[in-house]
Amino acid sequence: MKKSKQSVAAILKRIEKVEYELGEIRKAIAESMTPTVAEGESPKEVTFTMDDLCEAFGKKHKAYAARLRNALAKQGVTTFSQFLAMTPGQLLDLDGIGPGTLQYANKAMKKLGVSW
Repeated sequence: MKKSKQSVAAILKRIEKVEYELGEIRKAIAESMTPTVAEGESPKEVTFTMDDLCEAFGKKHKAYAARLRNALAKQGVTTFSQFLAMTPGQLLDLDGIGPGTLQYANKAMKKLGVSW
C-alpha cells in the first residue's frame, strides 16, 4: 500500500474547503427554514411561551425540547418571541442544537400554528 504525504498547506486548504461547504449547508438550511407565523399574526403578537413550545414536542421528544431550552438559556433567550427572532442557522450554531432538534422544533411550532 502506497502512502502519500500531503503538505500542511494542502491539508489546511482541504479544511478550509470543508468549512466553506459546511457554511453553505448551514445557509441553505437557514434559508429553507425561515420562521413565519400563521396568517394575520406577527411574531410579536404570538402569545405562546417556551413552556408551550416544549410541551408541543411531546413526551417522546422531550430530550430534544430540553436541549433546545438549555442551549437557548445559555444565550439568554427565554421567551418564545426571542426564539422566533432567531434564524435556524443561528440555532444550529448553538451547542447541543442539530438538525434533529430543529426538525422537532419545527413540528412543535406547527402544532402551535407557527411554521418555519
